[in-house]
Amino acid sequence: MPNICTTNYVIEGKKDELDALYQKMKELRGQSLGQLVEALGKDPNEVMCRGGWTELEREGDILRMTFETAWTPCYEVTQLMKAVYPSLRIYYKAEEPGCEVYLKNDADGKYFPETEADGHAFELMTEEREQLQTRLIRGIKDGSIEVKVSKENDKG
Repeated sequence: MPNICTTNYVIEGKKDELDALYQKMKELRGQSLGQLVEALGKDPNEVMCRGGWTELEREGDILRMTFETAWTPCYEVTQLMKAVYPSLRIYYKAEEPGCEVYLKNDADGKYFPETEADGHAFELMTEEREQLQTRLIRGIKDGSIEVKVSKENDKG
């Protein structure tokens, strides 16, 4: 059983694109991210999309949602959202306390002002780091990357 990663998203973009995504997700309420991926035109077997969403709010010029996923944020799902709706700017804050994963991509603190400097353990993610993490997860999953743990490297 995976550890649950809770990711809070705030999405900005053109009104028509925000409305379209909101409507699509509202119609799928209670469904999995795989069904969202399918509704956005992709095969869920080709996109890492394990999980679902628990909150969805259209608020003024933004859309807010929370995903609960396995281990990490679903980078490929948000990349697909941006491919379908090019005006979207997606900000997030992700927490997976079991493995002490705390990530965000809101460098300016517009929606998620937490920083390591003020006692919050959130690492800043760039698009390049997201892509690297996606490649690593895919590689581990398909066996093209092997992870070895040895006692020598164990600091605990």
